[in-house]
Amino acid sequence: MAKCQHCSTPNPEGHFNCRSCGKRAHPQKWSTQFVVRDTPMATAIRKDQIDFGTVSMDDHIKKTKKYNDKERAKKLDKALWGKSNGNI
Repeated sequence: MAKCQHCSTPNPEGHFNCRSCGKRAHPQKWSTQFVVRDTPMATAIRKDQIDFGTVSMDDHIKKTKKYNDKERAKKLDKALWGKSNGNI
């Protein structure tokens, strides 16, 4: 049977907070820094990170702006004319 980590009162119902002392009944199973690396969101997190050792911030900003401008132009062309111009 599970017990409170603070006052050792039995907690058979598995409540988050202890009914007798009011504190957290169980210790944390993971920290706030915990990230599951096998999910689509984790992939997005890794792609957003900049490796400052190999790319300067100025170069990264220029490259990102160029890519965003290109994608924005494609979306605008598609919205205005209903097709995407691949030569942009």
